[in-house]
Amino acid sequence: MKHKTIDMSSNANIGIGEKLAYGFAGSFAASAINLFVAGFLLIFYTEILKVNPLLASTVIGVSKVLDGFSDLAAGRIIDKTHSKFGKTRVWMLRMIPITVISVYAIYLMPMDMPGIAQVVYMFITYNLASTVCYTMIYVSYMTLNGLISTNQKVRGVNAGLQMMGAVIISVVGNATIITLLHKFSVDGEYSAYGDRHGWITVITIYLIVYVVSELILVFGTHERVIENAKAPSDEEIEVFEDTITEADEKERKIVKEKRLNVPFGVILKALFTNKYWVIDLIACVVISFLMGLESTVASLICTYVLHDVEFYQISGTVNAISMLLAMLLGFGLMRKMGKRNAVLLGLVIRILGGFVMAVSISKVTILVGGAMAGIGYGIAGCAFASMIQDVLTYGEWKNGFSMIGMGNAANSFCNKIGNSLGTIVMGAIMSFTGYVAGLDSQPASAIMGFKSIYIYIPIVLEIIGFVALCFYDLDKKYDDIQKDLEEGRYAPGVKSYFDNN
Repeated sequence: MKHKTIDMSSNANIGIGEKLAYGFAGSFAASAINLFVAGFLLIFYTEILKVNPLLASTVIGVSKVLDGFSDLAAGRIIDKTHSKFGKTRVWMLRMIPITVISVYAIYLMPMDMPGIAQVVYMFITYNLASTVCYTMIYVSYMTLNGLISTNQKVRGVNAGLQMMGAVIISVVGNATIITLLHKFSVDGEYSAYGDRHGWITVITIYLIVYVVSELILVFGTHERVIENAKAPSDEEIEVFEDTITEADEKERKIVKEKRLNVPFGVILKALFTNKYWVIDLIACVVISFLMGLESTVASLICTYVLHDVEFYQISGTVNAISMLLAMLLGFGLMRKMGKRNAVLLGLVIRILGGFVMAVSISKVTILVGGAMAGIGYGIAGCAFASMIQDVLTYGEWKNGFSMIGMGNAANSFCNKIGNSLGTIVMGAIMSFTGYVAGLDSQPASAIMGFKSIYIYIPIVLEIIGFVALCFYDLDKKYDDIQKDLEEGRYAPGVKSYFDNN
């Protein structure tokens, strides 16, 4: 029986199994963790532990700034990693046990800790789970798409499947999270979101999903793209090592370092002089800011405005299914219209959905506006998720060296800065407008605060993202750039960094 040969060329058109391993398994793993270190954490702190919302959101927000800097460190580590198991998958494997322990640590915080001890505990455990573990998992995962293949269509499909995987987890979570929390809680009357026992049980289920999915990702994908190919190869270094004397040891180290490292300052300059990276960055900050705002407020709208906490499961499911179906449409639109135009179309639909909810807040408008938001994000997200890899391929062509690890990390850093600001702004608005956890009826000022977070601020930011992306025209140039790189050429007048240094 013949075994099918795996195409390991850098521009390989990979099989469906590997696409599913990257897109679904990888996304399930990352989303399962993110759900409890981002999506529902502020709810747990305020509703279960009764922490002041401004205090809780500030701890999370400040930590996310540090979390952003850890992205840069993660990217640097990945760029310097050259194991037989690749640059990224080896780190995904290493982080599994630490991640499981750190997530449990967050949710096992003692109930009766005094104020300062509570802040210290939240800060340490949150940063261990998010700043260290999730950062390494996520930056590795995003970078892996750029290392599987340089083929733009493969990257687009991978990113689209990744977004679909995240939405599937969102559908399952939104449809079941409140029900599961109540089902597994010992004291169902403790809060609208159950008690701590229920939370720990649900977290255990999602951690199992994380571990199994991460293993499928690690062992179901391959890293084909050899970065900085103009640098001395392993074979060249080995030959060199066979002929050197002790007096040449210093020179040998320089040769090896030259292959592994491009100075940090050189990489940052290359990123910020890459206009497409800057455009992508603006859009990324806008989207991440909105995620920081909206991830918690949707359930609060249902709880305190509609007075039906379980309606969150319905509205969230409608939003997620709309997004999932739109992603299926998004693959075709991305091929026909190009990535930029697909993102612009999605943002327009999302903005219109916001205007529907701006008319009035009711179950009908939330379902209609939420469905439009899902369709918009589905179409936009399917294309946007892979744009960063194309942007970094352009950067390699423009500068003469690859920066895929640091490029993804820097993008993730700015993503977390935006998310951090969103979380802090949300906590500040909740605190200053008079929100009090557990009240049957919130004051009118708090209701207005919820509406500004959920409707008005997102509309303004989405318009900013739309304007920025109007200047993105890389889709028209990418095929020629990819061909140049495959043939060992860079932009006119540019030589390999390793030829010049």
